[in-house]
Amino acid sequence: MESRKTVSLALGSGGARGLAHIGVIEVLRDEGFLIERIAGSSIGACVGGIYCAGKLDVFRDWIVKINKRETFRLMDFTMSTKGVLKGQKVLSHLKTILGEIRIEDFDIAFTAIATDVNSKEEIWMSNGDLYNVIRASSSVPTLMMPSRLGDRILVDGGVLNPLPLEPLMPKRTDLVIAVNINAYADGHQRSRHIVLDDAKHLPHDPSDEETTAYTSRMVNTVKGWLNMSKSEIDETDSTQESTLSYLGMLNKSYDFMQDRMCEQSIEIHKPDIVVNIPRTVGTTLEFYRAGELVEEGRVAARKAIAEWRLKQLVK
Repeated sequence: MESRKTVSLALGSGGARGLAHIGVIEVLRDEGFLIERIAGSSIGACVGGIYCAGKLDVFRDWIVKINKRETFRLMDFTMSTKGVLKGQKVLSHLKTILGEIRIEDFDIAFTAIATDVNSKEEIWMSNGDLYNVIRASSSVPTLMMPSRLGDRILVDGGVLNPLPLEPLMPKRTDLVIAVNINAYADGHQRSRHIVLDDAKHLPHDPSDEETTAYTSRMVNTVKGWLNMSKSEIDETDSTQESTLSYLGMLNKSYDFMQDRMCEQSIEIHKPDIVVNIPRTVGTTLEFYRAGELVEEGRVAARKAIAEWRLKQLVK
């Protein structure tokens, strides 16, 4: 029967937007699809691994209840130049909720993606402590400090593979489904290049003001998180604003890179179903909007499955 088709599932990177993966998995499960293989980068590795461990419902029930204040409390800030967050506090909290989890105990084949900054290689992780693997796969450059596993220094899997379809090839299930959480709002790809006849007439991007305003707000917010005194604020203001503006530009460039690599991965591997979650539905750290983001995943999954079924009828 169509409803019992087996699935290989690729879950992409994208911070809090990736909570939409929960909604996608729920719809696939409700529709009777059998998920036999999962590959995930960053938040995709987190949600995918927790699902494979049979703990997704527990995780969802916890994450949808946390508010902005609780989200901030789970952020272990550091003044390290390697990242703003240590990234251990939230994983330790998850361990108290979900218990010890090892990947080799899974009944579903699971692969998490990370990037080795020394060898410049994509690393596929399919065994070991799930929390260590999630930490390595989710170490977003400039945001979270790199993770060390053995002799390797690892950062976010999305650096080289934000939508990991390769670990699911060759195809061994009825369907390959990709969940792209870096999609454009209108569902269309952008032009790959723009020709400028006169460099003096460069288009003005109104989002520049938004980026500047955002980084300024981040300066004040980070100072509040760190309980900095007024004298400290006065002394560090210009330096931090410059640094955060620089980091904001790096992160924006990183977003562009991920968008393009997701498009290319889909073009090359041609998954049977692509569930598109627009980048506009949420930002990297909006975990306190979990309920909304999970619902975004449900809506997008139902739409993608309906479109796929319609195509099957036409064939």
